[in-house]
Amino acid sequence: MKTASHVTQANFEPSVDIEKAIGSSNEAKWSYFSLFFSLFYFLPLPSMYSTQTKFELVVIGLIYIGFLFFHTACVRSFSHKSYLPITGIILVSSIGSYCYPGTSSLFGYAAFFSGYYFVARKAFLWLVINLASQILAAYFFNLWSFYFLGIASTITLALFMYGFFMRKEKLHQLTKDKQNEYIEKLAAIAERERIARDMHDLLGHSLSSLALKSELAEKFIDKKKYEDAKEEISDVAVLARHTLSEVRQAVTGLNKKHLASALDELLIELDRLGFETHKYVEIPFLEPKKESALQMICKEWVTNIMRHSNGKTVSLYMEQEGDQLVLIIKDNGTTRHIQAGNGINGMKSRVAELNGSFDLSFDNGVSLVVRLPL
Repeated sequence: MKTASHVTQANFEPSVDIEKAIGSSNEAKWSYFSLFFSLFYFLPLPSMYSTQTKFELVVIGLIYIGFLFFHTACVRSFSHKSYLPITGIILVSSIGSYCYPGTSSLFGYAAFFSGYYFVARKAFLWLVINLASQILAAYFFNLWSFYFLGIASTITLALFMYGFFMRKEKLHQLTKDKQNEYIEKLAAIAERERIARDMHDLLGHSLSSLALKSELAEKFIDKKKYEDAKEEISDVAVLARHTLSEVRQAVTGLNKKHLASALDELLIELDRLGFETHKYVEIPFLEPKKESALQMICKEWVTNIMRHSNGKTVSLYMEQEGDQLVLIIKDNGTTRHIQAGNGINGMKSRVAELNGSFDLSFDNGVSLVVRLPL
């Protein structure tokens, strides 16, 4: 399974395209509002009205209705199917120019949709097809005038560029949304890892303490020291409730206990188990994440000492040195090698996330040295 530490922004390269219809996005309102400008189609009609028959007027109306049909189809089409209604707009505009030059204002809509829906190479190919259709219409229907060819090509180029840059803006937004989705997933992975580490550190320490106190209570019972056994069992109950509270805090991401008081509690537990403890702690102001990490590291390492150390003295040192915070936990055990398990790997992971260093030394006992930048 990939973890948050293995999945980085560097290997995330979102590949997005406009897969939905323009009618399913915020641009849909503009697409329908733009039909207002299609009314320029009727601009030549007053000057030609007296020379048009009723049949020709009906045809002019049908041409516009055909345009509206293909325009609506373009708005509702998915990008990979939009070439059909775009072709329809070009054909209606080209053929309709035979009886009515006002179709010059309709070619631009096909250019807009081709610029919006298609990648650059396909979009420019459709632009060439669109302009070529205008030239062919002018050639076959003798419309070599600025009022047809000039207006048609100008509107076509303008709306094509508008659609082209609207596509770029839409792709940028889609890429941003996909990146945000990726970041949310990565945050969820990191949160699961944090909870897993917290559960291990909290439960590992607490269960070890519960086991030791239970064994001690059992020994007292065997020796008929019932009051001492009762006291240890009472401590077990308190520790169990305390552990439950810490688990709830870890799940919800809350760290209400200050680092200083947490360290005092750890040293008190060591004292109860017969260790001689020494402490020198001066804690500077820390970010909550660093304070929480240090608290978990100390808890995990003290648990290791309680479970595995054959020494009897534990020293805890924490102080700011320059621009670093230094943590040293040392016991006088004689171990020469420690096999890294989930606990030590979890501590290393916490330190690495904070750009710190994690070292173990076996000279004159066992020392854990952690350095974190401030």
